[in-house]
Amino acid sequence: MNEAPSHDTAESSTPKSAPVGSPTLTFRGGGWVIALAAALVVLLMGWSVLPVFFGHRPIGDGRSLESYGFDLSSLAIDRASLTGSGNPRGFLPSLDDPKHLRGSEMVVYNTQNRPKYVVPTDRVMGIVIDGVAHAWPLSMMNVHEVVNDTVAGRPVVATYSPLCDTAMVFERTVAGSVRRFEVSGLLYDSNLAFCEKLEPRADGTPAPTADSSLFSQLEARAIAGPLAKQGVALTALPNVCITTWADWLSRHPAPTVTLRDPNMISRMKEISYARYFLERDLQAPAAPLPTEDELAKANLRLKSPMIAVRNSGEGPWTLVPIESLVTAGLGEDRSVRLAIDGVEHVVTVPIGPAVARIERVDGAPTMAIPILYFAARALLGEREGIRLAQVPAAPAAVP
Repeated sequence: MNEAPSHDTAESSTPKSAPVGSPTLTFRGGGWVIALAAALVVLLMGWSVLPVFFGHRPIGDGRSLESYGFDLSSLAIDRASLTGSGNPRGFLPSLDDPKHLRGSEMVVYNTQNRPKYVVPTDRVMGIVIDGVAHAWPLSMMNVHEVVNDTVAGRPVVATYSPLCDTAMVFERTVAGSVRRFEVSGLLYDSNLAFCEKLEPRADGTPAPTADSSLFSQLEARAIAGPLAKQGVALTALPNVCITTWADWLSRHPAPTVTLRDPNMISRMKEISYARYFLERDLQAPAAPLPTEDELAKANLRLKSPMIAVRNSGEGPWTLVPIESLVTAGLGEDRSVRLAIDGVEHVVTVPIGPAVARIERVDGAPTMAIPILYFAARALLGEREGIRLAQVPAAPAAVP
């Protein structure tokens, strides 16, 4: 039977060159820790380069437009207005085919899951499609920006550009095919530029990046790639708003909500744009921008929250400044009537963050876009024109 060496035997095995009591680089002396650490380093290095060998290397270096792989020969916008976000293509994963939850089930869901998903004061982007009221919480949109969803049986893509606080929903049926989209890693005057999410080839290899078309959220069209060459536009859906969950529930007692990805919960807690909305400076370039004198004259900030409204498919957009509505003559239901292009609208300003929703009095669809002022000026203003709505002043106090 093998016996463990005695203390004297162990000491006698110590090299003569080592002082008595010094550690020896053997597995018994702790060398196994170093060997294990070295093995882990090798494994991590190997894991980090695996994507390169298997064709999953990130596309886009964050700066050079060419590194993103789009066919820029068909670029339909000023090249200077397109910039890298500092991140590669798809750095925020799109949420594809998510599950839905009934709004009436949210309280129970929050008691069974932590952290809570949606609470009354949370901001959501909402829409009504074929009679179905649906909401995407902005805390979830922050970590995806693009959600390939289906509402009322219709394939749609919900998009959110946090730097512009802009929410838009489009049909996913584009040029005769149902498609999926993802974050491109590029920005167009600070606004979200998203791209087609291509499926792998039949042999499993990635599709050429140049086959993917690039889209502008605010211009609702392809701006580079094959679909840009065809002049393809996106179908933007009306009646999109950013409001509070409490307000959405009060307006629509039986809405549905897109569920979050459990793998993104920790990231949802980390990403917030609340401070950015209050800061003066932009995080990405946009042009043209109003001068300080113009802002002061209009009593606006670069990041003043707006609702851009247009009652026809062309012509200038009317900007409704939400902060001005707060000081306007709101009724007991916190609403005010505005005439836009000769059409009466009701704008409701719920208690809480600076959000509002707008509806036509006659119930017809309203093309409305939540947006920050600088983005409306740089994109909508340059392409189609903008004008500020005349918000009624608060009634004078009775002496």
